[in-house]
Amino acid sequence: MPPPQYRMIAIDLDGTLLSPAGEVTPRTKEAVHRALRAGLLVCFATGRNMTESQMVLDAVAHYDTAVFVGGAMVMDTKQRTTLHRTAMQPDLAREVCLTLEELGHAALALQDTGLAGVDYLITDGVELNLATSQWMRVTHASVHKTADLATAAHEHTVRVGIVAPPDQTAKVQAALLAQFDGRIVCHSIHVPAYGVDVLEVFDPAVNKWEGILHVARRRGILPQQIIAVGDDVNDLTMLKNAGLGVAMGNAKPEAIAAADRVISRNDADGLAEFLEELVETNAVAPMAPPRTT
Repeated sequence: MPPPQYRMIAIDLDGTLLSPAGEVTPRTKEAVHRALRAGLLVCFATGRNMTESQMVLDAVAHYDTAVFVGGAMVMDTKQRTTLHRTAMQPDLAREVCLTLEELGHAALALQDTGLAGVDYLITDGVELNLATSQWMRVTHASVHKTADLATAAHEHTVRVGIVAPPDQTAKVQAALLAQFDGRIVCHSIHVPAYGVDVLEVFDPAVNKWEGILHVARRRGILPQQIIAVGDDVNDLTMLKNAGLGVAMGNAKPEAIAAADRVISRNDADGLAEFLEELVETNAVAPMAPPRTT
């Protein structure tokens, strides 16, 4: 029997861990814990921040180091401490917010919650659309309305964007990419459980793979010992660079093209089926304890 090959698995949330209804199925929860018992380091890697992810963490009952905000934040979810952060340049955040406000949208400046004391700064004076109000309600995100995000300090801003129906986010994304070509990373992520898109704008240094590498280095894990599972465009870097990139059957075409393997859809417990196979084929090596330095 060949020696175990993989020591870590990075798992996206929406469209991957979560069912189309936004839930963690019993089979998926058990499969995650079976992988943990086998010695695999399970690291969630999501575009959400920790507040927006808390219900998911509680549902799966796994608290360890995780990658949030598309790689901009790495946090110890048990201690609720920030281990790594890549903030937006304040001038860039102000410019992007100005463009969003000029396009008629309430800009959402996602904060380092532990430092700012709030999840989002939101443009005051612009009526929130239904999608934004719904997202804030279901994720229990805290917000602070700010008169003009185009002139705000942005010392704790890690992402800027909007929440809107897909047709609106597509138009805004096109405008941003035309104006800020090469200066930003911009994704439009569909959240099927709520029928909305989250348009995300980051500092160009931010991506999920960089966050995952930060976690891996703390555990002495090599890139080729990492499995990454995802479904959307913000998963491309981890799917391309991991030792094994795995796309969900429901993934966007770009994610499927970037992956080494495609598994079943999230409406058919595709992740759980894959994790069960991984453990049964003895492809898991016990993880090392975290480094103290």
